[in-house]
Amino acid sequence: MQIEHSTILITSAGNFMGRAIACHFSSLGASLIIADSDHYQLHETHRLCDQLNPNVISYELKDQSTQSIHDLFHSIDETFTNGIDVLINNYTDIALPSLFSHQQHDAPSQLIELTESLFSYGQYAANHMRDHNKEGVIINLGYQKFSPQVQQLGHSASLLAGLTKSWAKELNPFNIRVGGVTPCLSSLLSDSNVNLINQELIKNTEYILENDYFNGRIIEATA
Repeated sequence: MQIEHSTILITSAGNFMGRAIACHFSSLGASLIIADSDHYQLHETHRLCDQLNPNVISYELKDQSTQSIHDLFHSIDETFTNGIDVLINNYTDIALPSLFSHQQHDAPSQLIELTESLFSYGQYAANHMRDHNKEGVIINLGYQKFSPQVQQLGHSASLLAGLTKSWAKELNPFNIRVGGVTPCLSSLLSDSNVNLINQELIKNTEYILENDYFNGRIIEATA
């Protein structure tokens, strides 16, 4: 896929990774649709992207509910007659809870919310691409907020791998590719390593878009 001729939807574009990935693809000449429920962070991402490439449109979501995602794609259908080519489903990864912890009562609900968000964006994007006869790409990009607690626990990479493989198989008849990018964490993290991992997340996302043979797999970004 030629990035400079693509229309790319980036979710959670106001967080650190969403902003970084948006600015990167804006600099490569892509047309961007950036979405987030945080007005101020979304506005700042738009401002930075617009300095690189004026082909950027923002959509502020009410929240991350399925209804808000439905409204987003409805607006896209009304505005873009040719539809989107790429969904970069940027999400904040979460640590999987320990079975022996009594202090993580909200962890199961966080997992459910993450799964619902990933599925909803993927479902609407897949139907949108199919309706527009797009040979599109869906990339689930897992951004991690690094902390000592996070380093000690497992992460949802296995969930990402399962979704990616399942979606790729289902969407292959429609020539829609699916990939995933996730950080590979260790107990030996420093600020420099974190920066390298973030750079690798962006580089690997670009790699998946440019290589038409890549499908149904995830890449773990390492320092």
